[in-house]
Amino acid sequence: MPGLDGTGLLFERFVGALPNDIPVRTLAYPRDVPLSLPQYAELAARDLPSGRTVLLAESFSSLVALALLAGGAVSPRAIVFCAGFAEPPRPLLLGLARMIPGTGTLIRHAPDVLLRYSCLGGSRDPALLAWLRSALARVSPVVLEQRLALIGQRRRFFRERCTVPCHYLQAGNDRLVPAGAARWFDAHFASCNVQRIEGPHFLLQTRPEECARRVTEIVRTA
Repeated sequence: MPGLDGTGLLFERFVGALPNDIPVRTLAYPRDVPLSLPQYAELAARDLPSGRTVLLAESFSSLVALALLAGGAVSPRAIVFCAGFAEPPRPLLLGLARMIPGTGTLIRHAPDVLLRYSCLGGSRDPALLAWLRSALARVSPVVLEQRLALIGQRRRFFRERCTVPCHYLQAGNDRLVPAGAARWFDAHFASCNVQRIEGPHFLLQTRPEECARRVTEIVRTA
């Protein structure tokens, strides 16, 4: 389940690093239709495979995955959150973004230095930056703004601890999601295993081999 871009295109390196015997289905969201969180969850529920499944939710999709679990729409063997959050990760920054007209367009045309700093850990790999820009360019600015608005909302997902085994891949150098975001998952899941990986917010894209190794271990034991 993809991050803010919603295309699923940015999983290419990570999926390529997984063993061939682990089948993968990558979800994608509409690129030009703003949706509510329940609508995202409904869409994801239709596209998820049946049977023995381990669900991986990156960044923005943490909210969609939590909505799925809270509504009882899916019951995976385990769930992996990568650089995820359940509450607004940077409330002041998100509030400021909502006040600026054309935020979605600004995201798509953000300066290279800002994307490198905030998303890629300062990486100067031109292919990585071009990859990110290509994914963002495919998404309507209105849709990006709507997803930012969803991230900025506070909501309650569970009345009791969720019993689905939870794994949280924490980016050690995440400039978008604070380290404290993992505490929510530890408090709201009966079992939560937090694994720290040194890297930026775009962990699956910049550390695909290490993330693939960790996820493979989770899938094998789920």
